[in-house]
Amino acid sequence: MRLPHAILALVLAAAGTAVHAADLSALGQRWRDDTIRPATAGFAKAADATHEALRAYCATPGEATHATVATRFDALAESWGRVEVLRFGPLVEANRFERVFFFPDPRGLVQRQVSALLAAADPAVLDAGALASRSVGVQGIPALEHALFAGEAAAQIAAADEPGRYRCAYATAVAAQLGTTAREIDAGWSDTSALARAFAKPDAASAFYRTPQEVAAETLKAISGSLQYVRDIKLAPAIGDTPEAARGQRAPLWRSGATRALLRGNVAGVRALVVAARFDEVVAADQRWIAASLRDEAGRVLEDIDAVTLPFDRAVTDADARERLVHALFVLKNMKSITDEFLAAALGVNIGFNAFDGD
Repeated sequence: MRLPHAILALVLAAAGTAVHAADLSALGQRWRDDTIRPATAGFAKAADATHEALRAYCATPGEATHATVATRFDALAESWGRVEVLRFGPLVEANRFERVFFFPDPRGLVQRQVSALLAAADPAVLDAGALASRSVGVQGIPALEHALFAGEAAAQIAAADEPGRYRCAYATAVAAQLGTTAREIDAGWSDTSALARAFAKPDAASAFYRTPQEVAAETLKAISGSLQYVRDIKLAPAIGDTPEAARGQRAPLWRSGATRALLRGNVAGVRALVVAARFDEVVAADQRWIAASLRDEAGRVLEDIDAVTLPFDRAVTDADARERLVHALFVLKNMKSITDEFLAAALGVNIGFNAFDGD
């Protein structure tokens, strides 16, 4: 087992960190302009591209149009992964996170609801905006994946009979709804948004962010929570403690093969926040190892993810692929520790608990 290089840095720094009054005033604007806005705009663009590809696929189902849809879906998953890290503000308002990505789904809600919806073939579901008022299980990326990649979905669509046409039309409606939700998230970070303005320039009179410390705490909490979500909710249940206990079908988007793209987006999104912050300009000299370690560790996780080329439901039991995934679990845990124990302290903020900490 390879050990993360940042372990050494943790040991060296554990004896104590110098007290330093960090100037956090520029962090919000850097994060908003350099990372958040490109990520939300990219997600909206990917959703629209998926919608256009589906319209072509449904008009002429075949190997070529299906391959284009698969490529667009992969890009959609990765772009969502970058946005998913930002689990606050516009992403959590109006239940948008769950509407885009209902996961984990231990009871198989998406499969049951999408299957029932396809069996009923209600044309009203296909009306513009109709999915927005329905269950989160039938309007997000997991629902789109089920419609396009579950079982014999591609063969049914290729047959171009009534069930196949309805399935493809439903997938197109889901992609359209995803585009609408993505544009809502993107608009929430625009110059017209009071939250986005306060995030970049906190104000004591703001209802959202009064101080730069609040902005820093919000973002570090999101980074910490995202690392835990990827590790404990997405990866660990699929990998299991042993190859015999592995269950690759517990991983998100395993049917489409987009698991790797999603995970890559998650880790790249975290790394982008660290890079954009330019912490080296904020913290004391003896604390600069913190950001460097996070950047390096994120790079190692990305290397592990890219090295896993097998379908995820097979990768979790393959010796070489599994070694990379187990290593990624270890590094993700280390990244969370660096964030919680060292970066938060270096910035002088308290990030508290996140949604995955339990009681």
